Amino acid sequence: MASQILLSYVQNSKKPSVFFQDTFFTLIGFRPALDAYRVGSGSEQEDHHLFPQLQEMSWCKCIEMMRRRSSVQQVKMLMGDVEEK
Repeated sequence: MASQILLSYVQNSKKPSVFFQDTFFTLIGFRPALDAYRVGSGSEQEDHHLFPQLQEMSWCKCIEMMRRRSSVQQVKMLMGDVEEK
């Protein structure tokens, strides 16, 4: 979650109000829906953005998938499903 907030800061550092709005959506878990809406509606890149919305959504999704993968592995290890080599 911190890495997604950092990415949002890099993207919106020149507009603090947009950064705080994105941070709020990240903290409540609404970030994937917000990114999908922005990409799906075809919102244009604003002047303060460093990279396009599709690229931001892709990076956030990669971060989210890495975070989920590691948490699933941790749960499996706790449950004893992973064999030790």
